[in-house]
Amino acid sequence: MILDEKGGYQMAETEKYGLLLAMLEPPEAMTEEFNDWYDTEHVPERKAIPGFITAQRFFTEEGSPKYLALYDLENIDVLDSEAYRKVGPDFYSPWTRRINRHARIFKRYVYSQISPGNSLLSKEVHGVLVWMNHVPEGKEQEFNQWYEKECLSRLTQLDAFIQARRFRCVEGEANNLSLIEFSDVTFMTSPQYREALLSDSAVQNRKHFADAMMKIYRKYSRNQTDTK
Repeated sequence: MILDEKGGYQMAETEKYGLLLAMLEPPEAMTEEFNDWYDTEHVPERKAIPGFITAQRFFTEEGSPKYLALYDLENIDVLDSEAYRKVGPDFYSPWTRRINRHARIFKRYVYSQISPGNSLLSKEVHGVLVWMNHVPEGKEQEFNQWYEKECLSRLTQLDAFIQARRFRCVEGEANNLSLIEFSDVTFMTSPQYREALLSDSAVQNRKHFADAMMKIYRKYSRNQTDTK
């Protein structure tokens, strides 16, 4: 980061934002306690770490994992900092240990943003499409052409479309992550969405590039009624 004339920070052209993505699911009987812990201990701890820029939670009513957390980072080196280690396993609170011990699902992924490189999660987001896939070596150009010209071009026609960000996997499974943000979740029923990702042609391309996950999450609120 560099200091500008007004005393604010801007990214140098060579810098890329990082992303920490977590997916969790507690036992149903612990849902209320899990959300209390996440909102009052876990997220505040991370917001206090230098280099954590955004922190936002999402949920899904269909399938697993039920809860998603996205953290934009100044860069992935933030996760090697002393401040981050201070909230790591050696320093877990009894409450954190209890939640982790009982969690049905806990997945953690680390990414570096490749497109556009320096974009943050929108404040207007109410729905996010999480699309993890594996692009074989030597097939990047083929995937990019299909993604940009056929898939993304249709999604951008939707009134609810906000932005699409792509990430390279640093720690995790599939090597490519696309986060596509929307201002509401009604886009799921639109013909443009179905043509972009659910048509026969789109499904064949997705098979070719090995989907690991494609799931829609809604912005989280404590009463889980935020379904705009």
